Amino acid sequence: MPRWISDSCIACGSCVEVCPVDCISEGDIYVIDEDSCIDCGACEEVCPTGAISER
Repeated sequence: MPRWISDSCIACGSCVEVCPVDCISEGDIYVIDEDSCIDCGACEEVCPTGAISER
């Protein structure tokens, strides 16, 4: 199950830096491309606000 980013995202960029498949797009709230996400959980581990979780 791919991860998703809730609206508690503060767009800090931590998740982008650790994503091994570059499936996270920047914006006011970052977005994960569910088709590219390999469900590794690296982004969820580094998110300072807990905005990333499994769908």
